[in-house]
Amino acid sequence: MTQTYNADAIEVLTGLEPVRRRPGMYTDTTRPNHLGQEVIDNSVDEALAGHAKRVDVILHADQSLEVIDDGRGMPVDIHPEEGVPAVELILCRLHAGGKFSNKNYQFSGGLHGVGISVVNALSKRVEVNVRRDGQVYNIAFENGEKVQDLQVVGTCGKRNT
Repeated sequence: MTQTYNADAIEVLTGLEPVRRRPGMYTDTTRPNHLGQEVIDNSVDEALAGHAKRVDVILHADQSLEVIDDGRGMPVDIHPEEGVPAVELILCRLHAGGKFSNKNYQFSGGLHGVGISVVNALSKRVEVNVRRDGQVYNIAFENGEKVQDLQVVGTCGKRNT
């Protein structure tokens, strides 16, 4: 420990680094399944808003979790101010989401704009498939960092996420 305390001692954490350094500020670290619940809550929110009729939750043998719904799908278009696909923004930035007002959702069961980004920050791997507007999109992250850009990987029906 140094005796000198000046501006050089001040750290500014950006992106998802605050979550990785102090996860207890963002999630219940006594219940690791809380991260899984955050993912499920997003699909349930979509159903409660009337946009999904089905939510499938699969716990794989390797302990990975897969959540699939038939809702609208996360937006994949480029955010006008941030210049990145909205799905990437949702997964990589704290407080980025569509649940801060009642414009998109009347009720939300998750952490209101930090849940899925916290899951991403604390997970070894997150892979997101979005079925939207007749296209299937994929983007992947490892330890909260994007390892694969958003890309079209197939086609689907117009209403299928």
